[in-house]
Amino acid sequence: MITWPKFSTRISKLVLVISTILALLVLYRQAFNPLWRGHLEIDTWNYFLKVEDFIKTEFLFTTIGNEILPATTLFLLIPSFFISKAPFFYSNYLPVFFVLIILSLIYHVFLAAKYGSIKQALIFSWLTLFFGPILLFRFDALAALLVVLSLIYFQQKKFFFSALIFGLVTSIKIYPIIFLPYLMLILLAKRQYKSIAAYLVNFSLGLILPVFVFFSLGGQFSQITDGLNFHALKPVSIESLPGSLITLFSVLTKFKPPQILGGWGVWGIATPLNFFNKFWLLPIFIFYLFLINNKQYLKKISFGIIFCLMLLFLVFSKNLHAQYIWWFLSLFPFIKFQSAKKFKYLLMVVLLIFISIFNQLVYPLFYTQFLEDFYRYNQHYAVFYYLLLRNLLIVVLTVVSLRSVLVKRIIRT
Repeated sequence: MITWPKFSTRISKLVLVISTILALLVLYRQAFNPLWRGHLEIDTWNYFLKVEDFIKTEFLFTTIGNEILPATTLFLLIPSFFISKAPFFYSNYLPVFFVLIILSLIYHVFLAAKYGSIKQALIFSWLTLFFGPILLFRFDALAALLVVLSLIYFQQKKFFFSALIFGLVTSIKIYPIIFLPYLMLILLAKRQYKSIAAYLVNFSLGLILPVFVFFSLGGQFSQITDGLNFHALKPVSIESLPGSLITLFSVLTKFKPPQILGGWGVWGIATPLNFFNKFWLLPIFIFYLFLINNKQYLKKISFGIIFCLMLLFLVFSKNLHAQYIWWFLSLFPFIKFQSAKKFKYLLMVVLLIFISIFNQLVYPLFYTQFLEDFYRYNQHYAVFYYLLLRNLLIVVLTVVSLRSVLVKRIIRT
């Protein structure tokens, strides 16, 4: 583990508590500031409208036209249990939604202190502050927490709880499914065939249970398939690495950005959609081939491997929205580092800080200028450079992480 300045455990815990409280208070205040709130609350407003519709009709709201999956649908109903429904106001729904996300973040920091270290949890609380209040307006914090919880249970060989939670989180956000082959390979390397079968059964149970509740409240199967198809129909977003590189190429060759398309909840660029829907599969497949051919990485679960998988997926994905950065940042405090390689850890912290800062600058702070001034009028390139820097830093972080995990073995596996 990394060697840190020595403090008493009591003082370290107190500093962590104070740091976490201050960070969350700042995020809460920022969330009501128009500079952040203007763009960010579009999603929570839509959540509210759907919950309001359910309260009026007592029939589960439709998910047609968005990518909300069954477990997320049920989560969005929770704030309504704590506020008055006659009348049902957005001004009441929003703070309760914030509180639920804040509780998720507090538990995440607690897990980081318990299963990482207090010092890593402290740095994580600072990273949360740099990341900004977008977390409070989205449910990605809940999904990331459940991913971490499932992996911790797997680490502890509590496969039933791990699989159940893993199935549940996949019903909230589909992205954790890319980690499932890694978990199965670890069990396969140990020839635990019964554990593999049991894990897949319990994973399916966790995946299906929210669907049954969804159906019992009036949901329909077509709503689930429409939600899954919604993502496939999205164009390559301007925030993604492919999108920013295509824009850069257009700027260098045509001296103006490409025309953007609005639809399916994103601003995107006209590209071969079929290709980019599947392009991420190639690096993930190559990574898994490497793991299969180097079985020393399959002796036990490594958050470092999970971290690399997440980065690879996002770097080659057609969408890299601001909240997606949390998908890998949330894993960072659980990575085990060798004490001799403190510099690499600090380098990754610095990269994460700047990625988070540029992330906020692009969305939500200067997003209107980005769309209007840069893409529409070919002016004010600064915001595009912020985005390009963010994406290039993510690539650098990916390279550093891969070298650390797979080449120089800086991160213990």
